[in-house]
Amino acid sequence: MRKAIYFDLDNTLVHRNKSISAYSEMFSERYADSLISVNSEDIAMVIFSQDNGGYLSETSPYSTIKDAVSNELHKRFIHSKQVAVEDILEHWIQNFPQCAQPMSGANDLLVQLSEQGFHIGIISNGADKTRIATAETLGAFEYIKQLVSSEAAGMRKPDSGIFTKSANEFGFTADQCWYIGDHPVNDIEGARKAGMQAIWLRGFHDWPEDIDKPSHSIACLSEVSSVLVSKSNNQR
Repeated sequence: MRKAIYFDLDNTLVHRNKSISAYSEMFSERYADSLISVNSEDIAMVIFSQDNGGYLSETSPYSTIKDAVSNELHKRFIHSKQVAVEDILEHWIQNFPQCAQPMSGANDLLVQLSEQGFHIGIISNGADKTRIATAETLGAFEYIKQLVSSEAAGMRKPDSGIFTKSANEFGFTADQCWYIGDHPVNDIEGARKAGMQAIWLRGFHDWPEDIDKPSHSIACLSEVSSVLVSKSNNQR
């Protein structure tokens, strides 16, 4: 029986676009005296376009999302010479994780899974510091017993190694684990190749035609329990 459940972070346990909207309001308040426009919705639209759901566009002239966001915000909204691009970059790094908004049902699900005896972990691409800061905003963070960032692991999803290493660290084999995420390749294909049972959270990415369809897919986190029960009943 699978007794470990791992989650992706952005657009799985936290809603990235809602987090951007919250950050945009903070940004507009912080730099109100230096902005051409203080409309937080306009600011959010620029961030949405650069963030691209947490995946830097292949056509972007920038090397990272944080560089893309800070440069474009500075170029389009800042009129004061006293505010440098570096100031915007540091503000994004320090404050965006604090603006994380939980995915609907995320906290309730974490509590429920913990009560059922599951080991709960997160495997997420990104810097260790920002992954921790983002996860800590969850009301049920105390139930997360393991957080693995690609920076700390030295490998990135969809490399199956990051899934296997994370499971082994707490004494699990991959076939004892579930993985829940929104990205077809990084999350679902990566977890499946490692030997985990994967659940795809629909709504953020289209499923590629050249990859086998997922065995389990959900529209919201409240459906996770029914997948687990159904799988458990089929194994009896």
